[in-house]
Amino acid sequence: MSRRAAIILVLLSTLGFGSIAMFAKIAYAAGVSPSLLLALRFLLAGAFLAPVVWLKRIPMPRGRVLAGFILMGALYTAQSQSYFTALMYASSGLVALLLYIYPILVTALALLLGWERLNRRTLTLLALATAGLAITLGGKLQGQPLGIGLGLLAAAVYAVYILLGNQLTRDTHPLAATLVVLGIAAIGNGAFAIAGGSRLPHSASAWLAIAAIALFSTVLAIAAFLTGIKRIGAAQASIISTLEPVITLILGVALLDESISVSQLIGGTLVLTAVILLAQRPALRVAAG
Repeated sequence: MSRRAAIILVLLSTLGFGSIAMFAKIAYAAGVSPSLLLALRFLLAGAFLAPVVWLKRIPMPRGRVLAGFILMGALYTAQSQSYFTALMYASSGLVALLLYIYPILVTALALLLGWERLNRRTLTLLALATAGLAITLGGKLQGQPLGIGLGLLAAAVYAVYILLGNQLTRDTHPLAATLVVLGIAAIGNGAFAIAGGSRLPHSASAWLAIAAIALFSTVLAIAAFLTGIKRIGAAQASIISTLEPVITLILGVALLDESISVSQLIGGTLVLTAVILLAQRPALRVAAG
């Protein structure tokens, strides 16, 4: 595979992940609850991925490694619940920016755990990201405090999820790991949907939005990222992936009639700049969407 093709695949993955919020807003407008949307997303994605893993005879994880991926599935359930519920109380652009502080949180946790050493460059970038976040949250935003809090919680849980995945995926095929995570996430979110009394949607727009999230923004996005990362490496792929919140912002303004404040633009730019520079070191990232 050529380098250009790999970059295109990572860009396709970025478009898939970046469009999740837009499709979710469409589903919500049709009366779909976050828990039902997530349950159907992971169920459909898992059903699509399972035959691929079986046909390729990819070995599934066992023992402690399997238990670790089950824990990752539980964390991903919590992260998804936080993120998709936040979309009901804040604009898609704001929620995307809040989620994208996870690389900064990953770096901070890696420093606390002793996996990385604190140096002047890292300290400067963390300060830049913190300033950017403060500016973003200090301006006029399209979001309620609950939405902002859930967006920050989603980023924190995702950071822990990535650190755990970085330790587990070294000796496991990524598609097998993804299938376990998707399966646990489907069960977890399904339990939330049943407890909340959710009912299957009846409108075509809702099913199209759910199918788009499951196939384009989950399975295809993950597969494209995993394929492209083998050619260009994790660091460069992570840098390209910083376009995700930018895509979400653009789609929100163009298709969902959302607005962007000047402070949100300035703060978001500072955060993304810090993320890009942090990504130039060996990156910790697990592609699950």
